[in-house]
Amino acid sequence: MTDASAGLLTAGTLDRFSAKTRDKLLEASLVLFNERGFGAVTTASIAEHAGVLEGSLWYHFRTKKDILIAHIDLLQQVFEGSNIDADSTDEETIIAGIFASYDVIWDFRYILRDDFSALLQADEPALHTARMVNDFLDNWTEGRIQHAHQHGLLELDPHGMENLSEIILVIGRYWLDFSKKKYPEAENADLRRKGLRHVFTVLGPYLTPTAAAYIQARLNLVPS
Repeated sequence: MTDASAGLLTAGTLDRFSAKTRDKLLEASLVLFNERGFGAVTTASIAEHAGVLEGSLWYHFRTKKDILIAHIDLLQQVFEGSNIDADSTDEETIIAGIFASYDVIWDFRYILRDDFSALLQADEPALHTARMVNDFLDNWTEGRIQHAHQHGLLELDPHGMENLSEIILVIGRYWLDFSKKKYPEAENADLRRKGLRHVFTVLGPYLTPTAAAYIQARLNLVPS
């Protein structure tokens, strides 16, 4: 159903899905939530895109909130898989981890973008879980900048480090939504690549020559 080359989801996430009905529903809903927003997607449209009857969806998920929780669990699995070497001191490995984590954020972007406080009740466990994931990814971004600085990839002072992390968080959160509005005809893969370039444009003045060379080499390999 989903074509990785079209940039709807990256290969790392697609590899998590099988041909089983539950996985088809998770994949279809992830694509639809990313493109239309959690609140705008109906269970009927999810079932249709998955190629199954709506009754099959109800068998696996009682509500859309259950799908959200399943997506968050999947996000955590994919994120952990892409950050096995997060504590590495090797420059190329650190940079590879940044690219892999960006892919995860792109694939699950609706979880970062959508205002669940307007869609779920204040005491909903799903709302609490979504907020926890957002906080975790914010803290992770700041931690990655510190890690890159400690191991010689970035040259900046502590105050600059805080400002840099905030700018990158803005790109990470809002480019995902903004880009589709500004470039409605663009392929998703092109927008993902452009977002990566924005991140490294911000980092550029602080990168060591070795780090800059690694990043440029990887950017040239990102599908477009």
